[in-house]
Amino acid sequence: MLRVQGHTQRVCSGLTRRDALRIGSAGLFGVNLLQVLAAEEQQRPSAFQRGRAKSVMFLFLFGGPSQLESFDMKPDASSSIRGPFHPIPSRTSGLRICEHLGQTANISDKLCVIRSMTHPH
Repeated sequence: MLRVQGHTQRVCSGLTRRDALRIGSAGLFGVNLLQVLAAEEQQRPSAFQRGRAKSVMFLFLFGGPSQLESFDMKPDASSSIRGPFHPIPSRTSGLRICEHLGQTANISDKLCVIRSMTHPH
């Protein structure tokens, strides 16, 4: 759950912090969080298996910078669309990132930029 200006918004369909606390407190009664999560994982149907990611950083910024001012700049678009910032080259061929994200541009070969995502929020 995320509370922005007094409004509650749920951003995932997984465990809430309250659910995690309930499960964690269930450990006092002999139920282990790993057992609960393993049981939940076994119940899910798997369409296909690929290598598992070692770590993921998911940035979901409510009210954050527009994609047109960060990772999907349109330098050839009209001035009403493109914004005031300029793109810089990155380590990834064909990916140009905002001039204010220079350190991100230096590690862009380690990133996955998804431009086709939708969500219900």
